[in-house]
Amino acid sequence: MIKNPLLLLSAIGFALPGLLSAHAGNLDLNGGHYWGQSYHCHMGGCEMPDTFDFGRRNRDSLLTDYRDREKFFNEDDWDFERDFDNDCQSTRQEMLILTSRIEVRYTNPRNCVVRTGEWLDEYTGEIFTVAVQVDIDHVIPRMYAHTHGGDRWPQDKKLQFANDPMNMMLVEKREIRRKRDRGPNRYLPREEFQCEYVRLWDMLSDKYNLQISSSDRGTIRRVLRDCPELEDVADQ
Repeated sequence: MIKNPLLLLSAIGFALPGLLSAHAGNLDLNGGHYWGQSYHCHMGGCEMPDTFDFGRRNRDSLLTDYRDREKFFNEDDWDFERDFDNDCQSTRQEMLILTSRIEVRYTNPRNCVVRTGEWLDEYTGEIFTVAVQVDIDHVIPRMYAHTHGGDRWPQDKKLQFANDPMNMMLVEKREIRRKRDRGPNRYLPREEFQCEYVRLWDMLSDKYNLQISSSDRGTIRRVLRDCPELEDVADQ
């Protein structure tokens, strides 16, 4: 069994086929949707985002209104609950199977939906045995990524981020609601998992060249100052 959560995340081996760009099936709260390097309005009162403005800075400033970008977030652009390999098991079901400490049991003979197993919620340190008690949480929330520069990403990069195993954890549903779309400055898990958590934020933000607010970056650096070296943790 892999004890280090970082190694566990990197070891999750379900592969995703090529993620192709697609027209968003639903409209965002603003009444429009992204399409390639453009944005289309379909309802009255629809506003245009600043996503493609020539005057937009490459890196946001302290005056950037991230909340104003939230209405342009479209779940379809960042979809992750799919059955990519057509085996009747969604991403969530495959994660439940791969991360359970014991053999899982299913709700039907086809083994499509997991019913029971044993999962450690790294955020709280609690163990759960009923699958419906936990759900997928994105370490860096999809909304956070969208408002902090991800709105400019092409469709395939948004889907890659939303389906990256390194960015996905099984967490108690109540804790997911408590975290919401907050960065490290406003949400941290239990103390024993904080080092791994901010390391994941650091690694993912570098991997996707994602903008991180100065307050969140400061929290990441503060936590990392007191963390053991990653090599030492991996050897435990």
